[in-house]
Amino acid sequence: MVRGSKQLSEAASDYVCVRVTDMSRIDLNEIEFDFDLTFAALVMHPDGTVYHRYGGRGPDEPNGYLSLESLCRLLRDSIPEHRAHEARAHRRKKRKVLHAIDLPVLRRKRARGQQIDCVHCHTINDARHVQAQLDGSWRRDDVFAYPDPERIGLSLDHERQHIVRKVKKGSPAAKAGIKAGDELLAVGEQQSVRTLSDVQWALHRAPFARNRLAVRIRSEGRERSLVLRLKSGWKRCPPERFAWRPTKWNLTPSPGFGGPTLQSGAAPAGNGQPQAFRMRVDYIVDWGENAHRGRAARAAGLKIGDIVVGFAGKRDFESFDHLHAWVGLTLKAGQAVTIDVLRGGKPLTLRYRLPK
Repeated sequence: MVRGSKQLSEAASDYVCVRVTDMSRIDLNEIEFDFDLTFAALVMHPDGTVYHRYGGRGPDEPNGYLSLESLCRLLRDSIPEHRAHEARAHRRKKRKVLHAIDLPVLRRKRARGQQIDCVHCHTINDARHVQAQLDGSWRRDDVFAYPDPERIGLSLDHERQHIVRKVKKGSPAAKAGIKAGDELLAVGEQQSVRTLSDVQWALHRAPFARNRLAVRIRSEGRERSLVLRLKSGWKRCPPERFAWRPTKWNLTPSPGFGGPTLQSGAAPAGNGQPQAFRMRVDYIVDWGENAHRGRAARAAGLKIGDIVVGFAGKRDFESFDHLHAWVGLTLKAGQAVTIDVLRGGKPLTLRYRLPK
């Protein structure tokens, strides 16, 4: 027996469990979560009511909030909520169905004869992004979805994810009176908080503009209602905190190339000193819908095998993901930039303008 499978089976014994590996027939008007994640679980009623979401992550820890213990605890603790919901008179709300495969962008591709064998979670984000651009409704700030609680100054416990582990001094959470050890009971629209994803859902649903977000906590055994005062643009984060999200590949402008980050000391500079950032160019995107981006970099002189040590004067990237996110979030199409590379151990500066 797989280790932990008995524990999970027992915790899930009151549930009908469904594993989804293809989003094609999922109703996006009923099921919504952070589609940038590699794993997500929803605890929900057949009427569409979502009790809790599970599977969130922080910028630095892909699996930091995933554990058998926390998932089993969520399943057990959600049963009373389900029973209370069942006890209330309710009817399933009628709503328009939107299957993922029928998103306008994917529908047009199918009409042109393109076969779509599977719809991945990131495919939904990609299709929505393209459609918003076509509609003229897309804003760069739209990428700051499902904000990490750090945006409001909170760090949560990895196992008991409604427990506050740290509060950043001077943050909205600190100013509201939240302290380490407090329990989050409700945040914004999420009236029962048990997971990091619950908090991120509440923050996602809150306005991007200046607003007051209601929070209910239990502190030292006493329940309290507080208000977080959030400034306009509070959902934004630095590119290095955004870099893990696959959404970054949709950003414009884009460097038009990519490759692995090299280990420290793997590519010394001409003076023998190691660079702070080095990545080897393994591919130049001169194919597909965005071929013009890679062609512009190639026309500037970039070659496969070049070691990139800087872009647009910046040399302290943490990874290529960071570089890509930084370009998309801080630079503009048409902007003149430089690429600092090492070729055969010798430094070289290439110049070009970032295409759309």
